[in-house]
Amino acid sequence: MTATASAGGSTALYAVPIQDAIASGDVAKMNQIRDEAFAYLASVADVERLLPELEKAIQAKGGPIRVLYGVSIQDAIARGDQAEIARLKAEVAYYSRLL
Repeated sequence: MTATASAGGSTALYAVPIQDAIASGDVAKMNQIRDEAFAYLASVADVERLLPELEKAIQAKGGPIRVLYGVSIQDAIARGDQAEIARLKAEVAYYSRLL
């Protein structure tokens, strides 16, 4: 899920660093990755908890909830933009839970 950059910060979240830590057998490295993963999951819970409040505040100011059209999803797939695809998937999953 996470990896620590050489400067001491976190990098993108993905499974490879977890798999690498397990394969290394280095308990300290495994503990570090586990701690980073737990910290990430806690921050995600905060975002998930606060996002409905943000949506309400946007609506209160006259702004609509973002509409996800198939075209924007298809365009992201056609471009191969993995970051955009991941963001759109997360939005779809979030809005599905609201229904």
